[in-house]
Amino acid sequence: MDEIQAVRDDVGQDLPHDLVAWWRLCGGTEPGDGTGRLLPPFYEPCPLRAVHAIRGFAVGSGSAAAIRNAGVGEAGSLAGAFLASFVPIAADGGGDYLFVDLRTGSAQGCIQHWSGDDGAAGVVWWSGVAEMLADVADALRHGSEARRGYADAAAQQHFRASTDLASVSDGRLIWESTPISPPLSGR
Repeated sequence: MDEIQAVRDDVGQDLPHDLVAWWRLCGGTEPGDGTGRLLPPFYEPCPLRAVHAIRGFAVGSGSAAAIRNAGVGEAGSLAGAFLASFVPIAADGGGDYLFVDLRTGSAQGCIQHWSGDDGAAGVVWWSGVAEMLADVADALRHGSEARRGYADAAAQQHFRASTDLASVSDGRLIWESTPISPPLSGR
């Protein structure tokens, strides 16, 4: 059985077509040396063979109540536990992940950030893998800010966020973050 089918079986539902297409083209990078931080601000695509293990650890570390409530909330909403319907696609090496949210709702298939300390804040980074890859490609080709849509949405929800500009240093891709402040509340 191929690794994509193994993830599909583990999740128990179909995977988004753009995720499957990306995995068929690129099964991730080898973690650890920092050369694969292709996704802003500092994420390495997870090796496909590691997705099952990451899910097992992350889902298994949730409380029994969180696991029972795995279907609560719509895709793109906040979550305090790593749910069974989350598929990690990139890691920072320190316990944070980018994941595809497979919960139902209009944002199904979106990409969010999982903080090992705070969970998922409920702000969508990209609507899906295709948008993520297009955003990164635009940033690399045209020098545009990656994650601009996320930063604007986060600021509107009064979260601090950043956009990212790509540069190369010593042959390595570097994402330089520029903080975006939330708007001041009117009194």
